[in-house]
Amino acid sequence: MTTFLSRPLGLLTALLRQKAGSLLYLLTLAALPAVAQAPQDLTLRGVPVPPQVLPLDGQGYAVLYRSEAGEEGQDVYAMRILDPALKVKHQYALNIPVGAVPLATLPARNTFALVFQDRTTARVALYTFNPGTGAKQQRILEALPDGRRAPAGAPLVATTPTEGYCLVQPYRADTAGYAITILDANLKPEWTHMYFPKDLRQHQPLQVAVSKDVITLVLSDSYILNRNKPTQRYMTDYAVLGIDRATGKVLYRTPTRQNGLTMLPNQLLPLADGRVATTGVYFTSKATRLDSAQGVFLTTYKPDGTAAAPVLTPWAELGKAVNDPGLGVRVQARKAYFPLLELVTTTGTDAKLIGEYNDNGQPGPFVVLNYDATGKLANIYPVARTFKSVSTADELRYSHYRGVVGKQGEPYLLYTGVESKQEYAYATVLANVPGRSAVRAVSSLEKLPDAPAAPAAFVDPVAQHLELFRKNLNTAAEAVNKALYGDTPPPQTYYQNDPLTGFVVGAPGEVATFRYDPARKQMRLRVLPMQ
Repeated sequence: MTTFLSRPLGLLTALLRQKAGSLLYLLTLAALPAVAQAPQDLTLRGVPVPPQVLPLDGQGYAVLYRSEAGEEGQDVYAMRILDPALKVKHQYALNIPVGAVPLATLPARNTFALVFQDRTTARVALYTFNPGTGAKQQRILEALPDGRRAPAGAPLVATTPTEGYCLVQPYRADTAGYAITILDANLKPEWTHMYFPKDLRQHQPLQVAVSKDVITLVLSDSYILNRNKPTQRYMTDYAVLGIDRATGKVLYRTPTRQNGLTMLPNQLLPLADGRVATTGVYFTSKATRLDSAQGVFLTTYKPDGTAAAPVLTPWAELGKAVNDPGLGVRVQARKAYFPLLELVTTTGTDAKLIGEYNDNGQPGPFVVLNYDATGKLANIYPVARTFKSVSTADELRYSHYRGVVGKQGEPYLLYTGVESKQEYAYATVLANVPGRSAVRAVSSLEKLPDAPAAPAAFVDPVAQHLELFRKNLNTAAEAVNKALYGDTPPPQTYYQNDPLTGFVVGAPGEVATFRYDPARKQMRLRVLPMQ
């Protein structure tokens, strides 16, 4: 399988093998287009397990993998930071608690953070890296039991506008609550507060975002109504909380059920003017089951907790964008799906909500809902999946959303698609323009060369004659079948996903593809242009 999409690339490789003084080489090289440059490659050896490749917002890439077992209950992870040309800039050895798993990668203006959680001891290891200077910081945080309460589940982690971090750790026992810890840019704790209900209720933090002055939480509040009575019922309400960024004091708690509507937020977005936008689906009853969802909402909260009137977009209106008049009925019957993928801002005060239409398991167009700086819905439009060739149903089901790139300014949508037996990465501008096209790049490297063959083993002459006899019988049987039934059609070939390959978005207009070879314990990376 080849990864060279442009013919001049393969031609250039062949020409470079000829003598530099060849006239044919000079003439052909001069005729090549400017984009036909040799791809950038890097091979990392001594990689014992499949690594993670993390994009660094145009600054390069980070490669992370567990390298060896350490001492005193720690594992050693290797981290390499690469520049956009795949040159190794910085290398680190990270001591991580045994069994800890990476939770998230958090980008900031000048740094990025890796968060690991040890599920057995509720310890969290937080590392920050500066790709420019190579500076590294670390902090181990341990969620200690509080009386009968014990840490439960993974923490929510978010960055602050000052490049610090906010961790929200759930606790559970007879009652459920949470603890919030704020770290500054040097990973020094500023404060920690615990929040627990006074009665037998279960408070579960679902989402967190940090703006200049306020920590915003989406909280579920579960309780039993009419306890120990025939009319006993289990209830869950939802609220948006505002917590003072400097002191931890609860500033407001606004229920999401208003005027007969229940809104279930699943995205939070801090805006430059101090507001926080939230979006999700809404319901006309307290029940928050999918079969009672009515559409999509967006609302904003000011630092004092004042909530703007929600902007409601019913399924019927969204169905017009995807040419499905019965979208609402089909979503409620679980025959169509409309997941909300990402909420971004391009100016600091506007909002773009990206959703995806899915019809009976087949991915359809993406849908963009544009909200202006006042929170009003400006327009809705679809963004079609644009492939270089017409996709079959089998190929289309391998198309997956991979993110939004360039969130400030002119963002574009990144997704994968399959043509024949090759997977590609596609990028399509989110702008509402009449004609949309996608640029693409291969998203997986060809197989690494096979290892040298082992010396030929001794072959028993009798066994060799028996094998030859078997092959002759098969040949005769195939000839008889062909005479009776004619030529058989060639077998249908389908794309098969390779878990050892992958890609991440790189600098504008580029993707980095990679492949891991477990036999050689090595990994190859290549940067390719979108074209």
